[in-house]
Amino acid sequence: MIKAIVFDFDGLIFDSESSMVAAWQAVYGRFNLEFPLDRWRLNIGTNDVFDPLAHLEAAAGRPVDREALYREVRSLDDGILAGRGLMPGVQARIDEARGLGLKLAIASSSPARWLNYHLPRLGLLFSFEAVRTCTDVEDRKKPDPAVYLAACEAIRVAPAQAIALEDSMHGIHAARAAGMKTVAVPNEVTRPMDFSAADLMINSLEEMTIAGIIETLAQNGTGDETKGYISFGIPLAKIFAKHTLLGGRSEQEIQEHQHYSPSAAK
Repeated sequence: MIKAIVFDFDGLIFDSESSMVAAWQAVYGRFNLEFPLDRWRLNIGTNDVFDPLAHLEAAAGRPVDREALYREVRSLDDGILAGRGLMPGVQARIDEARGLGLKLAIASSSPARWLNYHLPRLGLLFSFEAVRTCTDVEDRKKPDPAVYLAACEAIRVAPAQAIALEDSMHGIHAARAAGMKTVAVPNEVTRPMDFSAADLMINSLEEMTIAGIIETLAQNGTGDETKGYISFGIPLAKIFAKHTLLGGRSEQEIQEHQHYSPSAAK
């Protein structure tokens, strides 16, 4: 029986991925270079494995002011993000899940300060029973399942009784490793990724209701399947939310983060 829905954040709830791509494309364009989006995708939802500044410098064939260019990218990204709200269908699926009596959580590879800034801005500060980030699990990022295990632990739901909604292949692998059912919801940046490991893939959260997702997973034979989780070496006793909103922060800390600068938050 499904008891919870666990959302990814970047690229699923909030499109912070295409904005960053646009910012890098603008900077690369000034050097008459094409931004290597296929290599950038390797960074999405996990640790950075591709350094766009090192690549730019090598492609340009000369040294560049990396700090200045990085500040420019962050400034461009902030400008785009300031006008962005929720991804299509997000609020409807949150409302539906709550109406069905399901528990809600977020599991993100981003640091706590990033979500602590954006959740209040997006009107989602109190929409989830728990929010867990890489900050809460010793900076372990997907495909390590630690953040999903932490989210399920926080809402007291067994991973096999929860569905993960994800936009990246790293996130899908993390949720599967945790023993959860997985639904891929790719965006325009992540769509070319390999989502063959997902139990279900939909084009957006507007395409299918939570009830429809649960029914489809059950029909596909994944609705009550217990996969078990793969251990990545982190003791469950150490998976506690000490840094994320709704997980140990005081009201004063929450108010302080509402004034946090997004350019320094991620």
